[in-house]
Amino acid sequence: MKKKLEAVLLSAVVCFSIVGCSKTGSDTNSDAENAEVVSDDQVEDETGDNASAPVTYESTDERADTTLSNGTIEISLYDDTDEVLAKLGETDKEDEFGNLVYDDFTIQLFGEGDNKELSGIFTYSKNVKTSKGISVGDSYDDVKAAYGTPSFESDDAGYTTANYIISGFTLGFTIENDVVTSISFTAGKG
Repeated sequence: MKKKLEAVLLSAVVCFSIVGCSKTGSDTNSDAENAEVVSDDQVEDETGDNASAPVTYESTDERADTTLSNGTIEISLYDDTDEVLAKLGETDKEDEFGNLVYDDFTIQLFGEGDNKELSGIFTYSKNVKTSKGISVGDSYDDVKAAYGTPSFESDDAGYTTANYIISGFTLGFTIENDVVTSISFTAGKG
């Protein structure tokens, strides 16, 4: 049940990222294009003069910073969708949200028919690491040592999700009892 709830919450973050970062034909190049949309539920309720926006980090290597690897297969949000699906091979497993489920990865696609784009990569496997070496089973202190202070955290039903907004994508770590239980990269590549 916890994995289903985690998947629902991670999918919600993806949806907010995609909707908030979508471009229309009337968009112009401005600072507004780079703004992140964050729901009230995702950010701790702050009021008064001390209120502040979530910290956004800049990536020095967007492909590496959005990569998960199990030592054999390496996947980035910046990879071509067909290339990712070819690396992973066929699967007939889908979760309740229609995400493609593999042994070490869960892949979320956005769009219809041939126009699907990679919008999320999730893992619940200890075999998979981020580019900074963090994997399921590591401590929250390990995450903060590798990535710094989260952009925002959300607490729900016994677990915390630590989110890092990095150059238009979100890296999320689900933490239960101070241990990473899942890792997600969600789009918002803008």
